[in-house]
Amino acid sequence: MIRFCPYKNGDRLLDLLAASSDAAPLSIDRLIERLGLARRSVLYLMKNVNASLAAHGIPAIANRKGRGYYLTDAARAALAACEDAPAACDPLAAPQALRLPLKDLAREERDLLFRYIVLTEPGVSLQAFMDIFHAARNTILLELRRLADAPCSIHLVTTPHGRVIAEDELAQRQWLMEHFDTILAVLERCATLAPLADLPALLQSYETMMQSRLTDDSRHIMLHFLAWYDHRLAAGRRLASFPAAADERPELVEWARAFLARHAIDAPAEVHYLCSIMHLHAYASVERKDALYDRLHAFAAALGARFESLSGLALDAGPGGDLTDRLTVHLLSAYHRLQNGIRYRNPMLADIRQEYRSLFNLTKMTVQSQERSLGVTFSDDEIALIATYFGGAFLKQGELPQKDILVVCSSGIGTSQFLLMQLRARYPRLHFTGPLSVSDCRAMALEDADLILTTTQRSFFDKAPCPVILVPPLPTQREWDELHGRLLALGFAVNRALRENVQDIIDIVSDYARIEDMEGLIRSLNAYIYRKSHHAPAAQAAVGDDLLKYVTYLRTADAAPAPGQPLWEIELRRACDALLRGRFITQGYVDRIIRLLATYGDYMVLGKGFLLAHAKSKDGVLASSASVTLFDAPFPMESGKEIRCIICLAPQNQTDHMAFLARLLQRLNDADWCERFFAVRSQQALESFLWQDDA
Repeated sequence: MIRFCPYKNGDRLLDLLAASSDAAPLSIDRLIERLGLARRSVLYLMKNVNASLAAHGIPAIANRKGRGYYLTDAARAALAACEDAPAACDPLAAPQALRLPLKDLAREERDLLFRYIVLTEPGVSLQAFMDIFHAARNTILLELRRLADAPCSIHLVTTPHGRVIAEDELAQRQWLMEHFDTILAVLERCATLAPLADLPALLQSYETMMQSRLTDDSRHIMLHFLAWYDHRLAAGRRLASFPAAADERPELVEWARAFLARHAIDAPAEVHYLCSIMHLHAYASVERKDALYDRLHAFAAALGARFESLSGLALDAGPGGDLTDRLTVHLLSAYHRLQNGIRYRNPMLADIRQEYRSLFNLTKMTVQSQERSLGVTFSDDEIALIATYFGGAFLKQGELPQKDILVVCSSGIGTSQFLLMQLRARYPRLHFTGPLSVSDCRAMALEDADLILTTTQRSFFDKAPCPVILVPPLPTQREWDELHGRLLALGFAVNRALRENVQDIIDIVSDYARIEDMEGLIRSLNAYIYRKSHHAPAAQAAVGDDLLKYVTYLRTADAAPAPGQPLWEIELRRACDALLRGRFITQGYVDRIIRLLATYGDYMVLGKGFLLAHAKSKDGVLASSASVTLFDAPFPMESGKEIRCIICLAPQNQTDHMAFLARLLQRLNDADWCERFFAVRSQQALESFLWQDDA
């Protein structure tokens, strides 16, 4: 790929034209199609590219009238020579040589580049900014005024010799370290960066010495940051002082001295600084266990234990657990960032806060309860990163909870845990966090909670933005019934089957009578059915025994499908129709299965003519169920695989379909059973085979 032109899409244009010739030029319509630009934009781009070519003495884009555009042999040869030639300058060391149109940059990128250019090459003039960003004087002045008003740890000031950074050397380096990954990504869009020739070997020697391995991203960032740091030292920019870390290893000090000796530097401040920054980026693995590792390992185990206590989820996060080890490796770099005042900017923070609110809040509460032992304070950016390690615990036990109930207790530990244990046993679909003290609860962002259950005085929560329910530490049956009614009234999914029964009754009543008070009737029916089901002594059948709701024998559709609709989609919709009519699933669940098959192929095909049609419970499962549909003749999937039977599986959670699925797979591995199954030729015979003879 050509890397030559500073204009957006310029190199893409040259790449396209490089494959053209006088005999086979590219028409303007073809260029519009390949570049995805309007006609006017393509012509304007060619004008700018020709100007850039002329500035380097390269022949312009040629035009064969009425046929199209191409590059001459001389132009292609000159471009190839430019590609082979070393860069005239390194934008890491001399960013004033950059040519990057301002309009091609997002606002954050513009702000970072303005500051980076001045930080790296002090004394930047207004004209230099105009040349770098291909912008008019007034545009650059407007950008600089906006930068002056924007909050930042470093500031641009104007001097007779151009613009410089006001803050000291250490503040400038810290700012750059915090933003270097974003700056590096922008620089690599417009130039090919190459680290200094000896840096890869030096970084490898660091990893060998430390018996650790950096992640690929960390190694890439550190190679280029060390290149920038090397240029900085060569320019004579030094730190006046920098403290040595308490756990600074002698061998790391020797490595840092060897690095600095390349510039004949033996300044203790720079040695200690280099030792500190080498720990700031993530490790993939750590073999050598020192005192700091042991300390962080104990901290990670304490985090896991506290998270389990608050959430009620099993993490396998004990001292020997894999999660504890992985979290310890992560904490090594996080700890050094916090110790050195380097802020980590987590690009996932907003998404984690919004999409996984309960997970984030639980993690924040967990970390804040333990961070004093390390003597550091974790930012939300760091906490969101730790949350990703705990997120797997939620996923193992089903969907991440969307509603969070805080349990706040003033009673003893044993009584509090017993209350929480009962709540989790009675309402496994709800997510309870606790037990919390009042001070724990006050330290949280209560606007993220959906409900507070407390054994303390409600006056502590007069200003809580969510409902607060007072519960005794050891509720009686009547008090449990009252709590259940309140949860129903607040819309919590306390019992999906109960809610379905109520809706069925409502549908029947509404066919024959006018309902004056719908909400009142729903509350009364909820309370009645709950009492009947909750106090009924009869044992419930296992879900796996009665998951199969319908068996159906169908003739393969003879009618031609609608334009663009494959036959398998018609048959799949027919196979799901019984569960849909029985209100076990929604139409959205069927549509989701079809989209999955259309997108990812026939990965639901089990082989031997069976298709297991399924999606996630959140896609539209109203009650756990399954159906079996046998067709009299096979029909093909997109890949050509033929299907005779569709099993529509609609699980409500991660466990209640396991018995059914295990039995199904056992049958499919029985060749004799499959042969007898496919020999069935009627609805009655199918019912007899599956529900009687095969019981």
